[in-house]
Amino acid sequence: MAAANFIPRASFPTPTLPRAYFLGHHAKAIRKMREMTADIDLIYEVRDARAPLSTRNTIFDSIIGGKPRVVVYTKKDLSSIRPEMFRAWHPRGDYCMVNTHDHTSVKSLVNLSQRLCANRESFFGLRVMIMGMPNVGKSSLLNTLRHAGVGRRKAAKTGALAGVTRNISSYVKIHEDPDILVYDTPGVSLPKTIDAETMLTLSTIGSISVGLVDPTIQADYLLYQLNLVDPSGSLYIKYSPPTNDIEDFLTSYCLRMHRLSKGGYPDLLGAATHWVDRWRKGLEGRIAFDDFKNPSAYKEWEAAHDERRRKERGQQSDQKFRVA
Repeated sequence: MAAANFIPRASFPTPTLPRAYFLGHHAKAIRKMREMTADIDLIYEVRDARAPLSTRNTIFDSIIGGKPRVVVYTKKDLSSIRPEMFRAWHPRGDYCMVNTHDHTSVKSLVNLSQRLCANRESFFGLRVMIMGMPNVGKSSLLNTLRHAGVGRRKAAKTGALAGVTRNISSYVKIHEDPDILVYDTPGVSLPKTIDAETMLTLSTIGSISVGLVDPTIQADYLLYQLNLVDPSGSLYIKYSPPTNDIEDFLTSYCLRMHRLSKGGYPDLLGAATHWVDRWRKGLEGRIAFDDFKNPSAYKEWEAAHDERRRKERGQQSDQKFRVA
């Protein structure tokens, strides 16, 4: 189909998907976080800058309470969301955009932390806890902070898949004079995701186990998102002309990348896995998910969440009444 005549899909068909990725060590981590929060001065809540709404975990709100919090958006080098969107979503400035390969960006996080806690005095220094969903870059953030602040090598194990960190770390010093001590924590998912599209987003960026969602569905959703970002198809034109058909795209991808199975047939499943993984790693460019063009998206998301919570409480009250 010619690019000039190409019309992207207006919506994505809702597949049947699991709605949760909540494991035993997630529940254990939540209990431990609640125990430790009283002794913490500041929270770094880490989210993926490519999916700023889908990687927000509302469980953390009940853990954090009134503690000062900085929302840290990692992987800004992989996100195509415009900086002014983040400023619109955080008018108080309590957020920071970081690239964990760039020491300058994490130093701005340290400076912001010091300003927020300027009047807090402690013999033990400023104590910070990192929270976030799986594979949003918490451990990479800690390692970069440590290297930029005190010149030491990485303190936390990192990986491309969700679930590398399973336990809360002992403190890691990332700054001296004043001392800033940071605790890393395991990535924690929601017990139940809000909708299928959130699950699709989390699977496509690698924030849940890669085996939960079929690779071809992930690739199809990625194709849908790329067409929304740029309807000209320029983000994948080197593999295929603009298309809404994932099988057509993957067939072209196989021929271009020489991914053929025995008999010379296109390896569509392998191609889907390979292509999505290249986007996760940033090898294909920048990407954006969620309502990334809407300055009011953050407030609308919070309002929708509050309404869902209200309905859930009403349903629970109805069930208790019927049982009584």
